[in-house]
Amino acid sequence: MTKKFNLLFLLYFYSVISQAAETPYSFNLNAGALYDDNVARATLDQDIVSDTIANLGLSADYRLHHLHESIIILSTTVDAYQYQDFDKLSNILASIKADYQIKPSHGYTAPWYHASLEYSLVNYQSSLRDSDGFTFEIGMGKRINDRINFRSGLLYEKFEAEADEFDIDNYRIYFNFDFKTHQHNTLYLTFGYNDGNVATSTTDTSTATAKTSTATDKSTSNTQLQAHHLPNEPSGAPLRVDDAFQNGFVYQLDTTAITLQVGDNFALSSHQSIDASVFYYSTSDSTDADYNGIIAQLSYLHRF
Repeated sequence: MTKKFNLLFLLYFYSVISQAAETPYSFNLNAGALYDDNVARATLDQDIVSDTIANLGLSADYRLHHLHESIIILSTTVDAYQYQDFDKLSNILASIKADYQIKPSHGYTAPWYHASLEYSLVNYQSSLRDSDGFTFEIGMGKRINDRINFRSGLLYEKFEAEADEFDIDNYRIYFNFDFKTHQHNTLYLTFGYNDGNVATSTTDTSTATAKTSTATDKSTSNTQLQAHHLPNEPSGAPLRVDDAFQNGFVYQLDTTAITLQVGDNFALSSHQSIDASVFYYSTSDSTDADYNGIIAQLSYLHRF
């Protein structure tokens, strides 16, 4: 699927749902900054680098009432991320999503269920990372009481990138709790578990070569990597050069990860809020190529 066709598909979807003028809709703006202490997802101390990222996003939601107890939400989102030091990681993400929600019972604490499918197109300053793919999610949620809400879900995401090393094939399960500590303030906790692959960058070619040569069916062989070498690589180079990092090479790991996000949302009014969060992750790999990191974020959110 070409990028031109993908973009036309996104525009077509937007034009179709925008014609549903009789349905409730909303527009959302978010602007903020992030700090990522391991943007290379590196396993070696010498390769770990951090960066500050500016973020600006716009989204539109359309609610299509299907039945009294269910609803379909169609949405489109555009997010831009600008990295301060590693500009090649800067990217623009555009996505469309359909989310079906149903609440069979009408009690205050009755659970609701949902299933969603999202298509995303990501364009990086580093063309190696350009990708598109789908995310499918099933989940549920319920009120525990008048102060605590609970949500959980299972996601599967499949993305194909220009370079095979940046392909994504992941499963994720999460459990989220929202605690209303004040009329205008909500504290939230999200626990997650990921199982899949991740691209990691290094300047140590011996380490990267060992990872690819000891892998079996789940990793790309040295021969395949050689077949995809870039024009500026030496002839027969076994690794792909990562143009986002100086003297960097990239390879893929099959990992599991445990994640924890702690955040707080303070409502400034009925249409705007400030959100701050810290996201921690710790990965485990069969070859002991483990790493962890923290992503901190501060955002302003506005709903029109």
